[in-house]
Amino acid sequence: MSDIYQLAQSDKPWVAQRAQMALELQAQYSNGQISPDEYKELLEDLVRTDVLDSEADDMHTKTMLVYAVYGLAQVV
Repeated sequence: MSDIYQLAQSDKPWVAQRAQMALELQAQYSNGQISPDEYKELLEDLVRTDVLDSEADDMHTKTMLVYAVYGLAQVV
């Protein structure tokens, strides 16, 4: 899970924004504010969108983001 924290500090806005959103979703899930299904779906939406594909300028970083977000989803 430390990868997602590193990504949240990225100098690439598209990476930092999505990683921070993933951390916010993780906090909401941990606090019982969203259901497990909702949590998984929202996390997957973060990395499944066409917008990510158009913004991603670094495939290595994109791959790290996708794996980190899916890692959070597996915790459920």
